[in-house]
Amino acid sequence: MPVLQRNRTSGINNVMKSQNKNNLGIKDIARKANVSIGTVDRVLHNRGEVSVTTREKVLKIIQELDYTPNILAQSLSSRKKHTIAALIPDFKFDNPYWENSLTGIYKAAKEIRKFNFEMEVFTYELGNELSMSLKAKEIFTSKPDGLILAPLMYEVSNQVIATCQELGMPYIFIDVNIDDCDNLTYFGQNPIQSGAVAARLLDFGLPQDAEIHILKLVNQSVSSYHLNLRESGFLSYFNSKQNIHPIISSEINISSNTSLEKDFERILNRTDSPKGIFIPNSRGYHVAKYLFESNQMNNCLICYDLIAENIEYLRKGTIQFLICQNPEEQGYNSVMAFFNFLTYRRSFEKFNFSPIDIILKENIDFYKSNVPVK
Repeated sequence: MPVLQRNRTSGINNVMKSQNKNNLGIKDIARKANVSIGTVDRVLHNRGEVSVTTREKVLKIIQELDYTPNILAQSLSSRKKHTIAALIPDFKFDNPYWENSLTGIYKAAKEIRKFNFEMEVFTYELGNELSMSLKAKEIFTSKPDGLILAPLMYEVSNQVIATCQELGMPYIFIDVNIDDCDNLTYFGQNPIQSGAVAARLLDFGLPQDAEIHILKLVNQSVSSYHLNLRESGFLSYFNSKQNIHPIISSEINISSNTSLEKDFERILNRTDSPKGIFIPNSRGYHVAKYLFESNQMNNCLICYDLIAENIEYLRKGTIQFLICQNPEEQGYNSVMAFFNFLTYRRSFEKFNFSPIDIILKENIDFYKSNVPVK
């Protein structure tokens, strides 16, 4: 009986602590910090002049008290609206990967809508710099509170970043990171390491002198920044072990190419022996289709992303490995990061790397994606 009584008392105490925490307000923080309520309010909302010493003192007390403001009540009473913009590739231009990112973005947007947050998505044609520039101008005209940016084209992305800096607009990178920028954070894989993982997988599955092909399937004549980073990681693995594999890197413009099969035949049919093929983006299904239809099933093909087209050829055995980037999670986390920044002024780790998941046909059914029903 005494034991039961202690447990009951402990439970009551926990409830009381929870209630006390919920009843905490700005007045309690101000009293403990020996400052005015207005000072605490300025610290919480990151506005007005507050000395560094006072700010740190107030933030420390907020942390000690585990204070969480009633954001719903505050947002409804102030009626202040926050707008977050996203600038990402259009999945309709042979980019089904980005449909998954949109799913995550809209899922988060739905959750934060009741807090007076609005999400605006602008999509551009990957490989078309003018398309990205025009969409960026639309964004800057609408003056959102923050920008989620997929900087896949290096030069035009740097122009967008420079404008963000001039306007004082905070921005988050998604899928691709550009170094030495003032972005709040980055959500995506480490491209160097993911390229090295792909290289190691190929190295395990090939004869020592087998050819390795890196095929970069791109839109128009603009090479994507992230493809070069993945290729760099791929090559660094083999360079570190004094590679004996012949490695051939080729770039194929698929936007206006009506004879992909001829390009694949010219590049891949130099020898009949097994070869390794690395596609550093989600377009591996183009090569897989060619290999399947020409009955070339003795190669090791690695590419990226759980999209329906790739999964089909993974199940058929033409693609041996898919590297999953969790785009839905990246999209969701980027929106929620802005919600926390604009609401709580929370800071973040500079890099939020996604896991480098390796998917085979034997484990594909255990991953959440747009996996076709068998």
